[in-house]
Amino acid sequence: MLSVEELRAEAHCLREAVNNVSDPQTKQELATRALELSQRAEALERAGVDPWMLRANIDRYRSLLASRTLDAAQQRIIEEMLADAERLLGDFKKTADP
Repeated sequence: MLSVEELRAEAHCLREAVNNVSDPQTKQELATRALELSQRAEALERAGVDPWMLRANIDRYRSLLASRTLDAAQQRIIEEMLADAERLLGDFKKTADP
């Protein structure tokens, strides 16, 4: 799992790459991915090490995925955010248990 700083750095690189690409579709794809990475970074930062927030986010992400109302791009980002939250919660449990 990438850290908040790594996600932000990757998003920044993608935003910079948008300026060097002439194809509109490629620009859109890069910009969309940069936004997704930024959203993941924000979600990770907000959740921090608060297990209650992590559990709430996991429940919300699972509910969104179960609703089957997401398009493919939305589903991918929610799946990534769910995996991030589950890993964080697992890490928190490992450090909390003596």
